[in-house]
Amino acid sequence: MSMLERLKSTVSSITQADYTDVAADQALNLDSIHRISLIVALEEEFDIEIDSDELGSEMFDTFEKMGKFIETCIAQ
Repeated sequence: MSMLERLKSTVSSITQADYTDVAADQALNLDSIHRISLIVALEEEFDIEIDSDELGSEMFDTFEKMGKFIETCIAQ
């Protein structure tokens, strides 16, 4: 499964919405409750630890930004 597919699946499980046809650079418009839940889900899905000091709200803007952030966390 690609990074984009994993992200879409993870976000869908949190929001209960279908992101199948959402482009990687399309705005997601996630609310703060979904963002908090998503942090935990992403840590579990990608076996990473997200440092709150590195976390910016723009990380959740698009799947593309989220993917780049996750790749950075994995590389550390």
